[in-house]
Amino acid sequence: MKHSPNFQNNKNETAFNYQSLFDLNTDAILIINCLGEIQHGNPACEKIIGYPVIELKNKSFFHFIEENEQAKACFEDIIKGIKKKTKIQLLHRSGSRINCLVRTIPLDESDIKKGLFLGLKDMTFYDSLISKYRQSELDFQIIAENVQDVIILMNEHRQYLYVSPSVKEMFGFDKHIVEGKLQKDPFFYNHPEYAELLGKIYIDSRQTGKPFQIVIKVLHKEKGWVWSEVKGTPVYDDENNFRQMVLVVRDISLQKENQEMLEYYAYHDPLTGLANRRCFEKGLAESIEKLNLKGESFSLILFDIDDFKTINDTWGHEAGDQVIQEVANRTQHVIGELGIASRLGGDEFIVLLYDCSTEEELKEVIHKIQDALLEEIVTEKQTISITNSIGATICRKKYMSDTYYFKNADVALYEVKQHGKNQFHINCS
Repeated sequence: MKHSPNFQNNKNETAFNYQSLFDLNTDAILIINCLGEIQHGNPACEKIIGYPVIELKNKSFFHFIEENEQAKACFEDIIKGIKKKTKIQLLHRSGSRINCLVRTIPLDESDIKKGLFLGLKDMTFYDSLISKYRQSELDFQIIAENVQDVIILMNEHRQYLYVSPSVKEMFGFDKHIVEGKLQKDPFFYNHPEYAELLGKIYIDSRQTGKPFQIVIKVLHKEKGWVWSEVKGTPVYDDENNFRQMVLVVRDISLQKENQEMLEYYAYHDPLTGLANRRCFEKGLAESIEKLNLKGESFSLILFDIDDFKTINDTWGHEAGDQVIQEVANRTQHVIGELGIASRLGGDEFIVLLYDCSTEEELKEVIHKIQDALLEEIVTEKQTISITNSIGATICRKKYMSDTYYFKNADVALYEVKQHGKNQFHINCS
């Protein structure tokens, strides 16, 4: 466009199109000369400046700018062709200040001194959005720097944009050291065995938009590898483009220990450390399944301490507990990996032998238990000698309930009790 359109006199179609573009544009458009004087403007000018176009004519554009001298210097750069757009603060007729983006187009490209089109865009709404974004960034920083969990921002290339200072308190490393290491290796502080899994989870989360949660081992400066929980949430912009992954990392080693302890006591007797009834029943169910499917026989040994009530009555329950603990230790030592030694309650114990299908094998284990329990038990107050009665069964019959096999062992124990205790009896099933 080498010549300015004559909006008043040119009646051809091109001029009409220019006139419509000029008049109907929602952004203000001013025409100024090389001295900065306003020559003409479209209707949108009144909204942004507050004056009708007729009142703006021949007035200096700089009269309506907050930073007058700065605007003049900027205008000189525009005249020289150094700048084509800039930001200014317009003074509205009401006294308010309007942030505007100014774009310039020469009326004649061959001679910029003939004047300029100025496109004025009201940036109030956009600046508000930016302000809110900056405020949200500030809010995020305030939150991130004051929470106990470690917060990490990671971009699409797995580069770390931010690591919260809480990493020092939680994992013992200084923030700047962590950031330096992670720029070279994004999974430096994660146990190597989780690297492939973490990479896959990260990509899946970024592609699907779904948050993830995983428990892994993270490096602690003093403690070494500690169990940690990592939660990841992908963040996208208004056009659904991935911006960053927000990672929240928490040391859960104490929680993990408590969980493992709870799981341990869920299957172990608190007094002796042997498997409890629940654990025994689980092992028995597995052995029954093997018997039914593969024909693998197993055996049960049920026993108690003869006249245990007398021990409690004579020496007290504390001594009785010590006797039970020692019986448990010796029984576990005999059984080892051969099966499961369990305390059912009180002074009653049961042993499941995984691979025991003959009386000879079963008797060998029973004799070892008897020999182990014949040795005197030394408590804090005195030395106590005990005997025990044992009932056992070899489980060969398929498709029977756990109660059936247990009852056979119980019947065998009853036979011993009927014949004077301190003996064993085997009842094949």
